[in-house]
Amino acid sequence: MRLDQLRYFVAAAERGSISEAARRVHLAQPAFSAHIKALEHDLGVQLFERRAKGVVMTEAGKRFYDGAVALLRHAEQIRHEAQSSSGTLSGEVRIVLASSITPLLAGQVFVQAQRLYPQVRLSILDLLRVASENLVTSRLVDFALLPNATTLAGSLSEPVLSQDLYLVGRKFPNGIGDVIDFKELHHFPLVMGGRHNQLRIDLENTAARRSQRINVISEQDSLSVYRSIVLSGDYYTVVPYSAYSVEIESGCLRAARIVRPSVERTISFVWHEYSEISAPAKVIMELLRESISDMIAAGTFRGRLL
Repeated sequence: MRLDQLRYFVAAAERGSISEAARRVHLAQPAFSAHIKALEHDLGVQLFERRAKGVVMTEAGKRFYDGAVALLRHAEQIRHEAQSSSGTLSGEVRIVLASSITPLLAGQVFVQAQRLYPQVRLSILDLLRVASENLVTSRLVDFALLPNATTLAGSLSEPVLSQDLYLVGRKFPNGIGDVIDFKELHHFPLVMGGRHNQLRIDLENTAARRSQRINVISEQDSLSVYRSIVLSGDYYTVVPYSAYSVEIESGCLRAARIVRPSVERTISFVWHEYSEISAPAKVIMELLRESISDMIAAGTFRGRLL
């Protein structure tokens, strides 16, 4: 199994066509097809089903694809590590940010990276936690900045900050100001993640320990969906302040910090336990850490550095 064969396989998988993939890599189609067949023979599995309008990956091909992409990325990282030893950082850095902190951090970190490290190509992903975890464990990203990282098997993590949770909605009953007792949450119809959502698990565990409950009336899996529902009716959600800071500070939504007890979540850097973080990825990690610290000091980001 050779790296060039992996590149040809990935090209065919992404194009869905042997002929288009061959043109993409500037190789004659018969030679391209021979490389794919040699790779299949080496692996002992069929990677593609040939159809009249192109090719589609088999189940074995789908399982092989993520590993092939990760291996190619790792090879590219090694090349850029060697080049970076001359003093100029270069290469691609792919990261995942928790959806609740993306609106505040993504733009700022991207602009700083472009200014300070113009040869580094930074790609920022904003996905559900489960999808983000898959990218970490399959080594398709350099690192992630995610909540509850200690629950992710096969990874290493470093805590960065702790965030309080807030009840958020369009309006609150009279008497509720900037804080709300945990025991009052059951009065509010909540839109939250499903039963495997870690934030919801933490809330329900806290409620159970106190013989209380929360009132989840709709299970959704997107902060943008939460936002749309909460903005459209008398519904609420529980999130870190940073998730909807723009809407809260513009007056579209209200937020009350949950107290007695307060509920926090920890955001950590996460990376694959057997992956060495590249030099370009390390500088992006430090940019994120500095940005968070500066924004907390300026009062534009609510959280506590760890």
